[in-house]
Amino acid sequence: MSVEENKALIRRIIDEALNNGRLDIADDYFSPDYTVHIPGRQDMPRGPAAFKAAIGIWQAAFTGWHMTIEVLVGEGDLVANRFTTIGTHTGPLFGMPATGRKMVVHGQELHRLANGKVVESWICDDVPGILVQLGLMPRPGGPPPGRP
Repeated sequence: MSVEENKALIRRIIDEALNNGRLDIADDYFSPDYTVHIPGRQDMPRGPAAFKAAIGIWQAAFTGWHMTIEVLVGEGDLVANRFTTIGTHTGPLFGMPATGRKMVVHGQELHRLANGKVVESWICDDVPGILVQLGLMPRPGGPPPGRP
């Protein structure tokens, strides 16, 4: 596939699966041996189930979860995405109860594609920034959560 076709596939995945909750499309767009690399998460399954598990964490924790592509760049078999994600924390996240707070997070991801499918992804979300926004972690140099 061409770089433009690879970029279109990543855009389709973000629009359909992430923003419209259609995780079922993972079976069509991810290879059976797909691997996702997330800092601190070596427990992810392989194949389309890895994508479903990674995205399912966020969709279960945030109502209105939506990703906006800020920059989408491709070269060879790689597609990089700089993004902004928003949502309201209405479900448990990493074992922490819902706070009802809104979050805006910026992150980056890199995908490797082969034969029209995503075969590997590297995801970099600002998890500490999310936890600070939700009041679950103190801002570096600031007061503990729940204190002004």
